[in-house]
This record gives sequence, C-alpha cells and structure tokens, in this order.
Amino acid sequence: MKPAILAAAALLCFSSGAALADVTEQEAIQAQVAGAMASADYASAHCPNLKIDKERLDSQVKRSGMSADQLRASEDYADQRQVIESIASTEKAAMLCLLLPKAHGGYGRGIVVAKD
Repeated sequence: MKPAILAAAALLCFSSGAALADVTEQEAIQAQVAGAMASADYASAHCPNLKIDKERLDSQVKRSGMSADQLRASEDYADQRQVIESIASTEKAAMLCLLLPKAHGGYGRGIVVAKD
C-alpha cells in the first residue's frame, strides 16, 4: 500500500473505537458501533461498490443498548464522521470506499462490506 493510503487507513482505524483502558465493554461496543455507523452512512451515499450488512448492524445496535438515533447523536459517531469528511475533502477521497470495509474491528467489523 502507498504511504498516503496507509496514513488514511490509520486515521480511520484510530478514530474509531474506545481508546482508554478503563472503558467498559458496553462503552466500547457503543463507540465501535457508532463509528461503524458513520462509515456505513458515508458508504451508503458515496460508495456503490460497498454494502451494509443490515443484520449485523441491527444486531450490534441492539447489543450496544442504544438506539440507532442515539448512536448517531453520539460523540463517537461525530468524531468518525469528521475524520471521513476531512479525508473526503482531499485528493484522497477516492480511497475512502476502499478503506471503509477495513477500517473497523471489534464490534464494528463486518458492518461495511464489499459487494459480491
């Protein structure tokens, strides 16, 4: 991978999920799912080569203990959205659709996937 792609991927990965060691599992679920939802919302609007695994998303939203609207109103969603928008406003915007399926681990993994 080119250094620019690696930098963008790292930015997406590090921005999603709970980074503090004293975070509860529930907070980690909420943070990771909210970040993945931000990526999913972007992918739905801008990446025709990607799809959202709605069953996985619904399952993880339920597991988070929050509604989809609450997750979208969270700071974690806003943070991920801001990172995506900052990359989208650069010459690296085309990379987003390649990176989003790989940008989330943990509870956010498998929500944004490549179409068959």
